[in-house]
Amino acid sequence: MCISNSSQTCGGLQSNDIYETTQKTPGPPASLEVINITETSIQVAWTPPLAPNGKIQFYEIEAKYINTFSTYSLSPLLIWKIYSNSTSKPKAKLLNLQPGTQYNISIRANNDNGAGISKSILQWTLIGEPDTPEVPTILKRDEGQITIKVVPTLNDNGPITAYHIVVIDGGSQASYSPEMLLPYQNATNKGLGFYIAAELKPEELKDTFIVGDGRMYGNYYNPPLPPGRDIHISLGVVSTMANLTKVAYARADHEQHGIIILDFGNMEHTDVGNSGLVLGLSVAIGVLGLLLLLCVAAYFVLRRRLRRRRRRLPSDHQELSLQGPMIEVDSNGYNHNGYMPDEEERRVDHYENLKQQVWNIPRNFLEVKTDLLGHGQFGNVMQGTVHQRGLPMPVAINTIADGELSRADKKSMLQELDVLIRIGSHNNVIHLVGVCENPDVLFVVFEYHPESLKNILLESRCLKYAAQVCPRMSTLTESQVVEIALGTARGMAHLCHKKIVHKQLAARNVLMADGVVPKIAGIGIAQYNNTANTPDYTRWTAQEIFRGRQHTTKSDVWSFGCLLWELVSLGGTPYADTAIKEVPSRIMRGHRLHQMNFVGDDLYQLMLQCWQLDLDERPTFDEIVHVLENFIEDSDIHINFNMFSGFHYEQYFSELEST
Repeated sequence: MCISNSSQTCGGLQSNDIYETTQKTPGPPASLEVINITETSIQVAWTPPLAPNGKIQFYEIEAKYINTFSTYSLSPLLIWKIYSNSTSKPKAKLLNLQPGTQYNISIRANNDNGAGISKSILQWTLIGEPDTPEVPTILKRDEGQITIKVVPTLNDNGPITAYHIVVIDGGSQASYSPEMLLPYQNATNKGLGFYIAAELKPEELKDTFIVGDGRMYGNYYNPPLPPGRDIHISLGVVSTMANLTKVAYARADHEQHGIIILDFGNMEHTDVGNSGLVLGLSVAIGVLGLLLLLCVAAYFVLRRRLRRRRRRLPSDHQELSLQGPMIEVDSNGYNHNGYMPDEEERRVDHYENLKQQVWNIPRNFLEVKTDLLGHGQFGNVMQGTVHQRGLPMPVAINTIADGELSRADKKSMLQELDVLIRIGSHNNVIHLVGVCENPDVLFVVFEYHPESLKNILLESRCLKYAAQVCPRMSTLTESQVVEIALGTARGMAHLCHKKIVHKQLAARNVLMADGVVPKIAGIGIAQYNNTANTPDYTRWTAQEIFRGRQHTTKSDVWSFGCLLWELVSLGGTPYADTAIKEVPSRIMRGHRLHQMNFVGDDLYQLMLQCWQLDLDERPTFDEIVHVLENFIEDSDIHINFNMFSGFHYEQYFSELEST
């Protein structure tokens, strides 16, 4: 219809009609490329759409796995939201991917009208180190040969392209190093006592293999074994893809000699003369066993007499002597809770150290109540009060009957006490108040607060009240939760600076002063259990610990990520759908705690950073403090505790958090 004449129709065969569509979402990104890959991450960069059709609010990136060598189920779709105002080339690093897996990565821009058209690219992650294979079982030893049983290996981090049979001469002067493994002739020329005897394709690997049969396997010669040598056999798993090769070897040692499968089928041919030797050995073992029993009995008799004698001695002094012989502990000689001493520390007298650094509380300043708080490693922990500067202060008191401790236990007790001393004072860490010595009991006094973070979180859940009374899922505010996380991170940063590793960081081991200030507990001698069950920290444990590695500060960072999840889930049990014994295998295979839909992407990304496989890619506690401080200062929504339709709390099972 013409605007100038409503009785006529506009247009015709020769006219150009222009219509407005309702499609106002962004076009696809102009380009998409991969700029870096690792075992568990892919970094991409893209150019914004040529037709944004408005202001770009954020980019949505999806990663869907196409091919994988993993034997367990992966998340079918991973999604990230990236907020970027860059008009050049935004970048994003996609974390917590599975090694040796091909992903279809797509990215789309979002404006006020919705999501635009996506652009995609296929990319493999790098293969990871294969899982460590089992040590071969020695079935039989013959002249120049050893028959072994080999168990095939599963590898979730890439393909298995070959197996290596490795021979190690335990009597060789050259120390075994897997990185220096060579074929037999090359190893002999270099004077090495270890070599690769065979390379087998996966389909060539049988249940048994004869080491030393003189044949060629691949490009490797399997020579006869020398007589009279201490020979160990190891198995290597080789994974090769895209010009990258990674190998893992079984750890073969003297224990391997203890798993030979004996053949009793020809026992009737055994030389009868051996019976005399067996009889002689039996008599010798019996005599030695009797002497050992007599020595043990004499030890306990003398110990009891010495204890009675010591109790009869007067002890009215108030100095910290602990009523025993002086024990000097080398500060470099122990590693409690991951404590990492400086290399230049000298041997110190811990008794003198305690006298100089700890308040020796007069007995009349300390009131020990009958309320039992729990059980520690060296005695019961009671509630009490100490009068400090004329004011009563609630405390927890570890009551230690030091006269009944063995020398080893006393040394361990002093080391744990020393950990508390080294911590010093920090607003977010439980501190040692002092010690008080009685003739028979040593009182170790430390800060006490009755409520744990775990209890505070569980009690904040609102659905037990009427929805009209509490239209939110928690009585805690979002800012309070972030403040608690920040305080906990500051306390852990302090421990890190003191070179102390916690090992058991969880909401139950964070006490709440006045219900608002988090204080890290469960350290050294201040650790105690207040239930009949022993706390189990498997669900908070870093994946590398399950692989036999030592605890480090970065292991505590992993646990802090789990504690963050506890915070936002209001006390939920991590991996509540998984039995304790199955947690390690699931974590090692890439399973991670999920993101709740009321938790912002930035906060969940911080958790994922804490759960990186590569320890170097995990943030430090100082970096975590910086991130959480920014969360408090910015105006973004990181958590939203407003109730919504269909909401349910993450499950909490106390029995899954203890044994």
